[in-house]
Amino acid sequence: MEFSGHWHGYGPWIGTSDQYHTEYLRRPTPFNVNDLRSPKGGSPDQASYVSFEQRTIPPMFTGHYLLRRPADLDARTWKDVDSAVSWLSTLYRRHPPAPHADGRAADCGLPARTDYARTALDHGCDVVWCYYLPGTQLINYAVVCCPNLPLHPDIPCPLG
Repeated sequence: MEFSGHWHGYGPWIGTSDQYHTEYLRRPTPFNVNDLRSPKGGSPDQASYVSFEQRTIPPMFTGHYLLRRPADLDARTWKDVDSAVSWLSTLYRRHPPAPHADGRAADCGLPARTDYARTALDHGCDVVWCYYLPGTQLINYAVVCCPNLPLHPDIPCPLG
């Protein structure tokens, strides 16, 4: 089966694992107002006042990226899979994963990643690359199929 559509690139998002695991910020649905308070009872979480569509933190479901319309999305929209994979590869080279403490590679490497991404995107599957950078930060970036079938058929293309 070959995908008939185009692809949008989202990210990169760089942040801490604590930020990434703040699940209520990663959902487009209404959230519990009690979640606005920090775990220690401090002041409300200011990030929660930003609408889901304006947040940069990755959504829980990749198809929900299509609810976001960043200003530069035109430049990260492709009709051919090779351009989308090239964008992923460029970000990977710019922000390589942190190696293990003993020097071993942290993942399968760029050639295997790009082969998988090309196959997945050709078949209508989104691709998300998320890994730790040197230090304590995570990076997350994604290429999302548009239209996003069969999971989010009701979400229109963000470019109209």
